[in-house]
Amino acid sequence: MATDVTTGEGEGESTGVEEEDLISRLPDGVLGDIVSVLPTRDAARTQVLSSRWCPIWRTAPLNLDIRGYIVAGGGRRVSAGKISRILSKHDGPGRRFCAPLECFFDLGGRYAGALDTWLRSPALTGLQELEFHLGLPRWRATPPPLPAPVHRLASTLRVASFGGCAFPDGNGGALRLPVLQKLSLLDVKISEGTLHALLAGCSVLESLLLGDNNGCSLVRIVSQSLKSIGLRPGPGEIKVKQLLIEDAPCLERLLLLGSGFSMGMVISVIRAPRLHALGQLAAYDPTLEFGTTVFQGSQIVSVATMVQNVKILAITQLDLSLDVVINFLKCFPCLEKLYIKVTKLIIP
Repeated sequence: MATDVTTGEGEGESTGVEEEDLISRLPDGVLGDIVSVLPTRDAARTQVLSSRWCPIWRTAPLNLDIRGYIVAGGGRRVSAGKISRILSKHDGPGRRFCAPLECFFDLGGRYAGALDTWLRSPALTGLQELEFHLGLPRWRATPPPLPAPVHRLASTLRVASFGGCAFPDGNGGALRLPVLQKLSLLDVKISEGTLHALLAGCSVLESLLLGDNNGCSLVRIVSQSLKSIGLRPGPGEIKVKQLLIEDAPCLERLLLLGSGFSMGMVISVIRAPRLHALGQLAAYDPTLEFGTTVFQGSQIVSVATMVQNVKILAITQLDLSLDVVINFLKCFPCLEKLYIKVTKLIIP
């Protein structure tokens, strides 16, 4: 027997009892929290459910993820005008704004200006998560500057991914992100002094990803909160040559991503007592130093002391042998998981 969920009436039988809409009886604040975690399309559609739901989306924290919006829409890129209309109809505050360049079909070189305007919108006041990418830069050209309105959002951002832009030099204009927990810098131009001033202004940062950046040859880590570091060297003229982990008592993961580590690059771990996951060490680069214990890529150069805290290790080997495995187990006596990728050296 089929039943109508609105009236509770079945075919040939009536119960005389209406189904009660318990969700709509929740307070506006709770409904707003529910709407704010929905995908953008679904959140906007809640307005048609009933007059009770109509104002909820406009006042709930805005979750505007353009990449997810495109996937839900069948893969079609969107126009800048659609994003402007969404922001103009929303009263704020903002929760998440993700709008990389590849999501739009009508912006091209005008993306930086459009993004600047969007970030000034009242709908994004109080924003917690921000992701944008101004496009892959040509390293001999100057990428667009970091949008100025980012500074007005700095006090509330908890997650940030900045891509394809240039950070202004000097400590005076450095971003200070007091509640930021996750930071990704991808394809950005940033000097050594500016990067260190930025990191110093992130007092509770837990996750740092540096990928394909230019302008900084030394990254120095001194952080009481950082738990994860991911590094992928870029193709820039001035790319990371040294990663110095000077004092990171909470660091748990050091992730070396990709295969673009240059000859001569050095990673020095001075103090990271909780580091338990390391890799992937390429065949020959970079040089990795734990005090006086040194690795050249995945080759053991010298062993003065055992690396006691690492439990998970990933390496790349050209010629795998039992001796290699035994030597690594000796260097890392507390190792629980060892991942080995075997590759062949192809000489043209």
